[in-house]
Amino acid sequence: MKDRLRSDKAAGLQPMPSHHSLTADGALALAYLLGYLLIEAISFAQPIVKFGVTPLNPQTGLTLALLVARGPRWMPLSVLAAFASEVLVRQTPAPLVELVASAVWISVCYACLAAFLRTYGGDDYLTSLRSSIRLAVGVILTGLVAALGYAGFLVLGDSLPVESFWASAERYWVGDINGMLLLTPLLLAAPRWRTLVAPLRERRWEVLAQLAAVSLSVPLVGGIAGIEQVRFLYPLFVPIIWIAVRWGATGAMLALLAIQIGLIAQVQQSQLPVRFIDLQFLMLTMNLTGLLLGAAVTERAKALSELATRASELRALLAVAPDAVLTADTAGRLRSANDFARALFGMPVAAINNGTAPTLHALLPGMELLGSEGRATFAGRRSDGSSFPAEVAWVQLVAPSPAGTLAIVRDATTRRLAETQARERETLVARTMRFAVAGELASSLAHELNQPITALVSYLRASQILAAPVAAGEPRLGETLGKAAREANRAADMLIRLRDFYQGGGGTPSEVSIATLLRGVMESLGDRLRASQVKVTESVPEELPMIQTDPTRLEIVLYNLLSNATDALSDTPPGGRHIALSATCNDGILSLAVDDSGPGVPPEGLPLLFEPFNTSKPDGMGLGLAISRSLLKAQGGDLSYRRSVRLGGASFVATLPVGPAHSPST
Repeated sequence: MKDRLRSDKAAGLQPMPSHHSLTADGALALAYLLGYLLIEAISFAQPIVKFGVTPLNPQTGLTLALLVARGPRWMPLSVLAAFASEVLVRQTPAPLVELVASAVWISVCYACLAAFLRTYGGDDYLTSLRSSIRLAVGVILTGLVAALGYAGFLVLGDSLPVESFWASAERYWVGDINGMLLLTPLLLAAPRWRTLVAPLRERRWEVLAQLAAVSLSVPLVGGIAGIEQVRFLYPLFVPIIWIAVRWGATGAMLALLAIQIGLIAQVQQSQLPVRFIDLQFLMLTMNLTGLLLGAAVTERAKALSELATRASELRALLAVAPDAVLTADTAGRLRSANDFARALFGMPVAAINNGTAPTLHALLPGMELLGSEGRATFAGRRSDGSSFPAEVAWVQLVAPSPAGTLAIVRDATTRRLAETQARERETLVARTMRFAVAGELASSLAHELNQPITALVSYLRASQILAAPVAAGEPRLGETLGKAAREANRAADMLIRLRDFYQGGGGTPSEVSIATLLRGVMESLGDRLRASQVKVTESVPEELPMIQTDPTRLEIVLYNLLSNATDALSDTPPGGRHIALSATCNDGILSLAVDDSGPGVPPEGLPLLFEPFNTSKPDGMGLGLAISRSLLKAQGGDLSYRRSVRLGGASFVATLPVGPAHSPST
């Protein structure tokens, strides 16, 4: 079925209307015809030679409402209604062709007006002033064209005297205008009658008073002044304006409908002559006043309601805003501040109202507004004198707002703390990665060097055996080979311990004398120290307590510290090269300090001093201090740096707990 409808549309065919649609359209058409004839019969008062030239033509309002609501395609029905009215109600004494031509002319005019209003008129003529003005202008111009054509057809057919042309056209024109201005907006708004009537229930007594005023105004004014005295009927504007101001165009047009029905009824009952053109212009003035004033009032009420809604939303937004929002005049005096602003700056709620609140510049010292808007960071000041980092965005207020400044302030304390913590986490991650890389490198080096050093030890042992006959005549040869073998064995042991440490091994703790251990390291470095002309002084008491530690790992630390101290003295004159070793024990912590007389560590190098791959040596790898500190921390100790008081250079202090061995970290 859907495919057939699509093919019909593609072929330029419209789908057949449903039975329900045909029934509804037929009922509407019948209701329109009957309503048109009924309204015509009621309002057909004092015509000019039995034509449709009457004071009020409400049937034109019905026709225009139908054509606007359903479209100009219903124009043939309006032609039929106009022709039937001429024949059945007015019984116009004119030829058939003349009646048909006039009916077609009127219908074409109002069909064109309906097409214009459907395109440009707007949505609601009772609530939009612009739409009401377009309706009024369109009705006045189209009504003039229709009236001139209608009267012209009657004159051309000799049904209307030529001398009556202008008077007839004028009366027909104003009658059509009144009919359309009065009925068309009400009929178009009829589907929404529940919404329009709902507010009336809120003020029932006022509505009853207004109904009484409308019901009594026409008989009262007409009875006192006489219905023929049109100039005395202007007090009728009072209830119309009252109702328009209170209820908008809907109430005003309903009141006008009642008033004009009363006027027509009194005119028909009156035996006195009435200048209908005066009465028509009175009705026209009332209709325009009620429609335009009511639409303006409704539009203003709608704008005020939207403004109140936006103001309420703005207040709610400011109440929950996570930033401080302040407004100040040109002198910096605060005009308003949201809840967050009062809490942020510590201002009492009533401070702004009683003028005791600090100025904007007091809250944000040093704030200088450069240009009409901008962003900057200031030191915000609270009422208790404390300060906080404030990120401020401001804009200069211009008309229609009062001149001044709108500022949005954000407390940057939390954000800056988060940024600091993020940077610290990034630094920690980077440091951890460097240590992991250093560990991998040290472990790989230990693994790769272990076999060559083991082979070196074997070759040295073999050399000792081969050199035994020669060593008998030259004792120093055997002694030198023995030292080389011992150092090679110690290097191999160090590599094994480093590899085990970075692979998670716990080491082999034992009781160690720091003096004995230090003498062994000094003996190992003795030749290098003598070659570098370095003078070493020791202050290591023999009575220091024994410590539980892995001796090989502690040897690595001491060897690194003494080697670094020796390297640091390379640029110092030979007579000034000093290294001081000292050891103390306080509160169960053994401290071993290595001081030198070198230049020390520059301030810019301190933050990365113990980081891996950080070195000032041209041929260094930057792993010695990092590995030494890791080895000490694994045994519950630490390695720190300070400026040497004794020698003026660097002083590295290694600490270890005295007592049971610390469980090494893995």
